[in-house]
Amino acid sequence: MPSIPQTYTVSDFIEWQAKKQLVLAPEFQRGSVWSPSAKVFLIDTILNDLPMPQVYFRTKLNPQSQTTVREVVDGQQRLRAILEFASGSFKLTSKSPNFKGKTYRDLSVEDQEQFLTYRIPVVQLVNASDAEVLEVFARLNSYSVKVTPAELRHAEFSEPVKWAIYEAARQWSVLWGELKVVSTRDTVRLKHTTLIAEMFIALDRGLGDGGEAQITRYYKAKKSEEDDYFVPFREHLDEVIAEILEHTKNDFAESTFFDAPNFLILFAAVAFLKGYMPASKVSEGVNQFAARGVSWDRASVNLATLAQAFDDASDEQGPHSQFVTATKSTTHRISSRKVRFEAVVKAIAADVAGA
Repeated sequence: MPSIPQTYTVSDFIEWQAKKQLVLAPEFQRGSVWSPSAKVFLIDTILNDLPMPQVYFRTKLNPQSQTTVREVVDGQQRLRAILEFASGSFKLTSKSPNFKGKTYRDLSVEDQEQFLTYRIPVVQLVNASDAEVLEVFARLNSYSVKVTPAELRHAEFSEPVKWAIYEAARQWSVLWGELKVVSTRDTVRLKHTTLIAEMFIALDRGLGDGGEAQITRYYKAKKSEEDDYFVPFREHLDEVIAEILEHTKNDFAESTFFDAPNFLILFAAVAFLKGYMPASKVSEGVNQFAARGVSWDRASVNLATLAQAFDDASDEQGPHSQFVTATKSTTHRISSRKVRFEAVVKAIAADVAGA
């Protein structure tokens, strides 16, 4: 059973479909259906000439009739989306910001050419039996790295909650690419979406227990919410992150406040002091500071003191020992977050004397 890696253009797939040489739903193919958002995101990937995963065919060659039929073993949903867009079946949305509102026919000639000439990587399993196809996928899965919870969520959910969080993570690439708030290796595994999800949850519900299970529960709880529900959280998220970077990027990029656990705490503290985050168990000790505003002059001094205490860490009885201990503990638990949140709020709040 030869397996032949090749690439084919989108126009090849359109031609095969027209000639009935492409079978999109053989009996062993799963029947899940992509959401409109997932389809738009894939077309945006193609129009921006970004890579997509391989498609697997079982290529049935008939030497007597000199015909070829290609059964899609893996990649059915991707190909359906491509063929539907080519036929004018749907418009692009905000998930494709440069092409929003356009069908295939609305694209410029240059963009139509980009779409039609985009090359899709394909592995052909030539005249393979069902048993051989299953063997191939058993072997592929045996080499796979265990997926992360973030990857599982990205695969499972297609609702606006997933896309709101993913788009924010993509827009704030400076946090991962330049500042390494989440490492490059972890970003590849979509763990940067975990941090952004925690920010959305904090803005929506207040800061509480974190961790992957809590995030997955949030995705499930918000499955029925439409795009508009997440707009104010995204606006506040953008404003808070921009303000943090403006005032701390130069002095604190190498500190604990630009590691994901304490970046989240700093984000939550600023959001709380700006009146964007509701009170919760984590904020109980500092609720008097809610919506009081941030003093970045105070923050530049006090955050430096906390960061230095963490770096020195040898003084277990110092005035900031609780912050240091909490930072080194299980950082997604309320007990740790409460200590660190209170310390940061007091360090950066305006009008502390009037509290």
